[in-house]
Amino acid sequence: MIQRRQSLYLLIVFVLTVLLFTGPLAFISLEEGGIYFKHHGAFDMQGEKLNVSSWPVTVMIAISALLSFLTIFSYMNRSRQIRLTIFLMIFNLGMIGMAYYYVHHIMHNFGGIQFLFKWRIVLPPIMLVLQFLAFKGIQKDELLIKAADRIR
Repeated sequence: MIQRRQSLYLLIVFVLTVLLFTGPLAFISLEEGGIYFKHHGAFDMQGEKLNVSSWPVTVMIAISALLSFLTIFSYMNRSRQIRLTIFLMIFNLGMIGMAYYYVHHIMHNFGGIQFLFKWRIVLPPIMLVLQFLAFKGIQKDELLIKAADRIR
């Protein structure tokens, strides 16, 4: 059934993943200005792209959005939906680590003083919690179906 609570959780994860594409993830302050880190690279205060390619972050966000959307529609096969949700949780942790790596990489290569994560960086941990709640809901449905099958 697509009207399940875990489908709503996965839909919210999809929307939050798409929100990661909309703006900067972090701001690295320099002595003479700052650098914005977005999913597709680093930009100075004037909006000019710096020589930092962060395409792995873009690819990871896109894959996460695609998989969370596909996981919603694999409700007929709950074991596959459980596996996809677990994979999404692990993938989400990798995405958080990759973003953290790029922020530190930019900070050290451009002589940053400090970095400040923007509000969008809170989205991946929220997505992780929602994916865990979806996993628990799918698991509960699977146990309910197995119990009903035993009764018959």
